[in-house]
This record gives sequence, structure tokens and C-alpha cells, in this order.
Amino acid sequence: MASAVSNTTARQGQLFRQEKTAIEDFLQNFLVSDAATGEATTKYMIQLQAIANRRSESLVVHLDDLENYTDVPELVTNIESNTFQYLSLIADAADAVMPAATDVELSEDVFDIMMEQRVRNQEAHETQATEDGIQRHPQNKIPSCLTRRYDVLVVPRSQAGRLAMRGISSPQIGRLVCFRGIVTQVTDVRPMMTVATYLNDEDGKEYFQEVTGKTFSPIVQMPVTVAGVGSGKMDLQMQIRGSKFVKYQEARVQENPDEVPHGSTPRTMTVQLRGSLARVIKAGDAVTVSGIFMPAPLTGKRAMMRSSLLTTTYLHATHVVQAKQSYQEMALDDSQRDEVEQLTEEGDVYSRLAGSIAPEIYGHEDVKKALLLTMVGGTTRALNDGMKLRGDIHACLMGDPGVAKSQLLRYVAYVSPRAVYTSGKGSSGVGLTAAVVKDPTTAEMCLEGGALVMADKGICCIDEFDKMEETDRTAIHEVMEQQTVSIAKAGITTTLNTRTTVLAAANPAFGRYDIRRSPAENINLPAALLSRFDLLWLILDRPSPEADLSLAQHVLTVHREGRAPVRDTGIAPVSAELLRAYIAAAKQYNPYVPSSLSEYVATVYAELRQEEVQSSVPHTYTTARTLLSILRLSQALARLRFADEVNQTDVDEALRLMKMSKASLYDTGDNVTVQDPISQIFSRISAHKERTGRTSYSWADLMDLLGTSFNPDQIKECLEGYAQINIWQIEGKMEETPGIRIGA
Repeated sequence: MASAVSNTTARQGQLFRQEKTAIEDFLQNFLVSDAATGEATTKYMIQLQAIANRRSESLVVHLDDLENYTDVPELVTNIESNTFQYLSLIADAADAVMPAATDVELSEDVFDIMMEQRVRNQEAHETQATEDGIQRHPQNKIPSCLTRRYDVLVVPRSQAGRLAMRGISSPQIGRLVCFRGIVTQVTDVRPMMTVATYLNDEDGKEYFQEVTGKTFSPIVQMPVTVAGVGSGKMDLQMQIRGSKFVKYQEARVQENPDEVPHGSTPRTMTVQLRGSLARVIKAGDAVTVSGIFMPAPLTGKRAMMRSSLLTTTYLHATHVVQAKQSYQEMALDDSQRDEVEQLTEEGDVYSRLAGSIAPEIYGHEDVKKALLLTMVGGTTRALNDGMKLRGDIHACLMGDPGVAKSQLLRYVAYVSPRAVYTSGKGSSGVGLTAAVVKDPTTAEMCLEGGALVMADKGICCIDEFDKMEETDRTAIHEVMEQQTVSIAKAGITTTLNTRTTVLAAANPAFGRYDIRRSPAENINLPAALLSRFDLLWLILDRPSPEADLSLAQHVLTVHREGRAPVRDTGIAPVSAELLRAYIAAAKQYNPYVPSSLSEYVATVYAELRQEEVQSSVPHTYTTARTLLSILRLSQALARLRFADEVNQTDVDEALRLMKMSKASLYDTGDNVTVQDPISQIFSRISAHKERTGRTSYSWADLMDLLGTSFNPDQIKECLEGYAQINIWQIEGKMEETPGIRIGA
């Protein structure tokens, strides 16, 4: 048995030597063509030269390059299946071919002085040990990792593909794996010991202990062997200054929403980032991570509570890149470009793409156009003074039950490459922005990103927006305009990016929209929040024999054939993949508003403000944000045309959509009588009294209840009119700030 083990070890050692020689040859002779000059250059010797000149701290090895170069069988496969061992082998090969420094300005630092002294001491101790016949202790040798100033990073083969996080399990332990996810939590960067150095005070010798995990047991005493005979113990003292530390950080990566099965909870994985990989990601980033899937033995209280055989798992990261998960970062292949060009040549792209959004949903043509513009978005402008004008278009669908608001949101979340879908009661302010949690590694408080942070550069679809608690809903005020989340919790004060589009759906305050009440009564959302939506689309369910018949036929066709019926034009809707590709191509354009349109847009805005002033019960809140909304919608329309400049037709279409979003309010029907403002004021006061049981209202109370929808003159007229018929009594002077008392 001992002979078989010895033979296996010898063969393995010979294989490692052969593979090390092959890796040395690869590092020295692998050539690539320089993009600027066209000349062939040694890709990895350039990296090693930068490391020797102390201008780089990473050697990045692409396994695609190694596979195309080497003729050693199964070398790449061995690296992928036993990555941790081969990282050391690649580092040893890099040390062997490391060129001399060429930077003449390179100066000695503390590390050089310590290593020079350390080598001299070791040589002197070796000479003395040989003369005295003392065997050298194996831990007295300087580890090679202590002398290195760089990390080895391995990039997996492209053909290996990415695994879903749920597909990473015990068979992958020790192997190189790659997966995508969203960073939800990142710890602070801390020092991690990789080589512990000890000093024997009696003879001045140094002893070293390599540390591979987060925890280790320090050596206090070590047996001494002289000429093969044990002679007691020697006491060691740890030398912090002589030990080696690297930057260390942990991140929690959650699987992508599109990889989570319906009804399942998203899974997360702990990723360890060491050395040059620290500080490369932050909460909310979409990343592609490759690394070694490893078990971590439980320690401390967890080991006491569970069996010692149980282990947790983590990923020792070897490479991290930002994932291309947003429209702006999508790279189209040749076939997608051809499909986009063909679609452009066919014409009427705007209507056709809008009709392809949730084609199973009947009608809502203008609503779908608004959703299309929401997905395309406008252009974000960064000014010289640091101010930023957002380009994201926020929209809110407000309407009666059963008008397919949720289905439209679901489809938008499905089409968008990076989207988070959530619901009102299931969302808290902390869940939307960020939560403060205790880091299990350091036991300190840290931030974990919420839905809006995870939807950075994407779309956050919030259904049942009206069911949210008011305290939770206020969390998105800053998100919608400033596109950041400011956190000041548990001693943590920071700002996170939330460059996301908010698409919300809500029901009216009374279940169904009551046209006898003002829009402010029906919507029941604060004006400060409503003004942040670029489009507030009111969808009312009005009975109509023709429309109801067409809707019924459409629904029956979908159920019978399992697909959306072809429109009267005979043109089938485009696929979700083509819709996604076209939007990605449109987002590459950054159209601007020419000076020739400035006067026209300014005049239109002034007219909108004047119409609101003249209306006794305004249906909208027109502010300076409305002007920016017109510009953003116009830029989105220009993007759909693949244009670099906004024209007047884009502005007119933007205005038409804004007017159509309120069109259902003006269609009151034949048998409906809308109350005058005085009657509406009385109805609101009466409803509030019945709901709260109050019998007196001061002027301040009345302004809080009615001031957003009615002016003071209308309120006073109502108070005086109903006081004359003894409905309530006036308290105070009518010409100043009157109050009322209801009842005897």
C-alpha cells in the first residue's frame, strides 16, 4: 500500500513539473496582435513586466488563451477541476519567468529591506545548522507566497458557459465555476492574514505558517529536533510586522430574478474577494463572478449548535466583471442587428412595437405606447456644476379593477433585461431602499440593498401602489427625482445609486374611479409624489356595447388559440427578443432639443399652466417637472427613430400622450351628472365626518382636507351656503379664517 501511494505521488509530482514547464512556455511565448500597430506582442510577459515594475498587482490568465496555445493534454481541464492547487502552480511558473525591473525610478521600500534581511538570516542559519548537524525545520523555509507582490486571477473558458446559481452544488466543490447575480451586500475591506510569521527569541530564527482560510490556530510552541533526537519545545512569538496581509472583503450575491422559479425564494452565495478584487463591486451591481466553489467548516457557536461534519459554502473569487444586464450595456450580435434594420425598413415602428407589448391584452394602444417610451427613456444630462437631469421616465397606471394593469407591468418586467417586480403590501420602505443587517463575518452593521437598488439601470415595477403604507411610499420620493437613496441608519451614513425607472399601478381610493369626485379624491396620493411621475395614466372601465363585444371576442380567441389574434393590418407582433434588441439599439442614441424648438416648447408649457388655472377642478398638477417630462418623452420618441435630434412631431406626440392619459376624465357619459365644486366640498366634509366622527373643523383642518383640490373662495362659499340652511355653524369671522361646528 505504501509503495502504491509513493508511486502515485511521484507520478503526480512529475505531472505538475511537466505542466509547470508548459505554463512557463505559455507565459513567455503567447502572442497577440496589437490593436494600434498590428504587431505581435507577448501578452503575458507585458503583464509580468508591469508587475516587476510595481505598476500592476494582478496576473490575469485567460483559459481560452491557454487552451489555444498548449499541447499538454487536459491541462485546462485540470485547472478547472483543481483550481486552488493550480493557482499556486501558475504563480510558481510566473515567478520562474518574471523579468527584471526596468523602471529606473523604482526605489526600495520596507518590504524589500525586510526580505533582504530575511534572506541573509536564513542563509546564515542554514550554514550554522549544517555545521552543527541540526535538521532544518520545514516551517523555517520562506513561503513563496510571502515574496510575491501580485495575485493570480483566472478567467474561465467562454465555452464553459455560466451556471445558474441553483445549479452549483456539491459536484462543483473545488472546481472553477461562473455565474451571474446581483450584489445585495458588501462588507468593509479588512486585512486578512495569509502568512503568519513567528520568531524564536533564543536563536532569532523565523518560522512561517501559511493561512488558507478566514480563521487559523496560532503556533505557540514547536518541537525541536537536533540530529534526529527530540530535545523539547521552543516558544514562538508572532511577528505582526513580518506577517503578510491582503485586502479582504465579502459580498452577498443574489441570483437574478429571471432565474428564480415562480414561488421560490431567491438564493444567495457568499463571495470572498481578496487582494486586487476588493472594492471592485458595490451593492446593487449586476456582476458575473467566477471562482472556486469551496466548503467552509463551521466555527464558534455554529459549530457547537450543529454537527462538526456540516459545512457552509462560499466562492473564492478569481475574477469579477460587471454583467451586461441593462439596455445600455447590451451588445447586439449580427443577426439581431439585421432584424432591427429590417424592422426599421418596414416602417411604422412606433405603433408596431407598442402593439407588441402584451399583445394578449386587448386595446390600450396609447397606454402601450406610453409603456414603450418608459422602457426607452430619455437622455440623462450631467451639468458642469454636478447637477444631473434624469432621463428615466416614471409612469403610474391608475384605474379601475380588471383593466389589466398588473399584466402590463408583468410584461414590462419580462421584457426588460434588468427589472424587479414587487407589490404594495409586500414592500416596505426598507425592502425598497436598503436594510441594515449584522455582518456574520465581522459582527458589524452593514447595508443590504433593496428592490430599487437592485433595479439600478433598470425598471422597478410596483403593483398595488395605493396599498403601500404612507411611510413606506415616501421612501421613493428621492429615488424618483434624484435617483439616489440616502441612508442614515445605525451609524451608517451613505448614498446608494438607484438610477431606475419606476412603473407603478394603483387602484382609485374608492375601489373604482368615482367621476363625481375630484381627481385628487380618487387618486389619494400626495401632490409631491404625483408630480414626480412623468405620466399618470387614468384607465376607466366604461360600459360600451361595441367595445365590450370586441373585448369578449379577443379574450375568447386568446383562450381558444393560445395566442394573441392577428390585428386587422395582418402584421403579427414582434417577439420579446426583438423588442428588447430594438430598445437596446435605440438607447445608443442621445438626442438633444434644438434651439429652434425652444420657443415652441415654452409656449406649450405656458398654455398648459394657463388651462390649469382656468379650470375650477384641475385634473393635473402642472409644474416645472411637467416641462421636463415633455422633453423626456420627446427624446424617447426621437430615439425610436434612431435620430440625434428632437423634432416638432416628437413634441406633439408627447403632448398628445399626456392629454390622452386624462382623456377618460372628460368623457363623463350620457347619464352622469358631475357635481359642482360647492357640492363636492360638502360631500368630502360629510364623508370625512362619517369616517372619523369629528364634529368641528378649524380653518387649518379644512385647508388640509380640501386645499389641494379647491381654492379658499370656493371653500368659504360652501361654508356660508350650508350654514344658512343650518347644516353647520360658523365659528370665527367669515372674512378671515372661519371654522365650522356640525350638529346642535
